[in-house]
Amino acid sequence: PRPSLGAVLSCTRVPFRATDGRRSEGDARLYRILITESAYLIWKLRNERVICEEGNPATPASRTEIESRWRRAINDRLATDCKMTNARKYGTKALQRALVEQTWKGTLQNEDKLPPDW
Repeated sequence: PRPSLGAVLSCTRVPFRATDGRRSEGDARLYRILITESAYLIWKLRNERVICEEGNPATPASRTEIESRWRRAINDRLATDCKMTNARKYGTKALQRALVEQTWKGTLQNEDKLPPDW
């Protein structure tokens, strides 16, 4: 289904439950990341088309370009999450490594071949 504006605005409030009924923080966090990063990319693409393409605003970005930019945004977010687990650098604001692993579990290529502290 296509997300509505309400779904995008309330993406931080969507509860995810594991099969045993407990709250699934990793799934909820991944959902928030995907929705907010996607909405931000849509906003940027729209602004580029309307504002930057003054001569020809009817030319939309190609599907390949959109997919490439979306993958880049998500990969950048994954890299940021990995960096934010550094407790020495970020102290009490560092992300818990377990939360980052729960968030991205099942989404990474060759996940079974990654080192333990990826």
